[in-house]
Amino acid sequence: MKKEDCCRIFKVEDIMDLPQAVMDIVMGDKKRRNAIYKELLDINGHDMSYDWFRQMYEEEFAQRKKQKQDFTPVEVSEIVAKLALPTTGTIHEPTAGTGGLIISAWWEQCKRVIPWEYFPSRNMITVWELSDRAIPLLLLNLSIRGVMGYVYHGDVLERTVKARYILLNKNDDALGFSDVVIAKPGDRIVEQ
Repeated sequence: MKKEDCCRIFKVEDIMDLPQAVMDIVMGDKKRRNAIYKELLDINGHDMSYDWFRQMYEEEFAQRKKQKQDFTPVEVSEIVAKLALPTTGTIHEPTAGTGGLIISAWWEQCKRVIPWEYFPSRNMITVWELSDRAIPLLLLNLSIRGVMGYVYHGDVLERTVKARYILLNKNDDALGFSDVVIAKPGDRIVEQ
């Protein structure tokens, strides 16, 4: 996806304003969010197999010196997903970035079953990310794919948390979007 497309879709003039604009969409009105998600799907040819923001994030937002951010190459993410991915169960990613490795794992899980036999609740994730700039794009990347689980905005090594988010796909629908909820202490996903 091109930088110009992102600026147009999220109505920002300066690309540095993108993370906040994305967070406003992810956490805001569902009708508006869904319209933007559908536009993102259209502009990316409905190809959900990779992180649409990866290249742009690397070029514009990465904090390589300050936070030692680097990105797992797409090919490595795909190989790891194929070799180490459980058939079902929780996946833990301690340095998620914008979600490239988790997206590869999600895509691999989706390919292993027919769509009506894939249930997000059986393939939950737990991810951590330190970067304030990456969190909004990570949340968007996971929620647009209907992923369920927990996103910790904080330092996995120090176990300090700025915020915790719950991704909830209420219909457990492989083709549905997930809601993003800011979690309070003790909140967790439970079966009903």
